[in-house]
Formats: sequence, structure tokens, C-alpha cells
Amino acid sequence: MARLRLGFLLAVVVLVVSVAPAHAWVAVHGFHGPHVFVGPRVFIGPDPFWYAYPYPTYPPVVVQPSPPAQVYVQPQQAPPAESYWYYCENPKGYYPYVSQCPKGWMQVVPGTKPPTP
Repeated sequence: MARLRLGFLLAVVVLVVSVAPAHAWVAVHGFHGPHVFVGPRVFIGPDPFWYAYPYPTYPPVVVQPSPPAQVYVQPQQAPPAESYWYYCENPKGYYPYVSQCPKGWMQVVPGTKPPTP
């Protein structure tokens, strides 16, 4: 019976010694695999505490400036070209009421009186 106890104790010691380096290696990487329990409340295996996951890392945010707004500048309207009426002294009258003027036409700004000779 003493040999059986000694053999069992030796098996437990060998198991603990062989699992310790594996436990140290696995605990670094966060493996929380199966646990081995021997007898009442004897714990053999990885650390009984669960660790929280590390904060996630995200790629950096790339912000590109928006293109400049296009501004449309409406060209200014050219002032209307002055229109002239054409006056003839002999025969007296304006074009197109007088079709021919032997002495030549005079430019007159609309709304003014024709020149007096």
C-alpha cells in the first residue's frame, strides 16, 4: 500500500513538473485550455484566473482634405450698346421713314431733339 501511495505521489509530482514549463509558455499567449483536477480542490493546469483581452489595435485613420469648392464667377453683363437713330435734314425725318439722305445721315441719341440748323 505504501508503494502505491509513493507511486501515485511520484506520478503527481512528475505531472506537475512537466506541466509547469508548458503552463509558463502558454500563459504568455493567453491559452486557457482544459484544467486537470486531482482529488478534492487540487488544481493542476493553467492559471485559474481569466485575463481580459488586450485593447484592440486599429489601423490609423487617414483623412484627406476635401477638394476646394468650385466658385463660379458670373461675368458682368456688358452695358447695352448705345443705339442711335439716324436723322436726315433734307428731307427731314428719321430712318427708316426716310429711305435716302443726299447730305448724309446724322447720328442722334434716342430721346433727344434733332439738331436745329
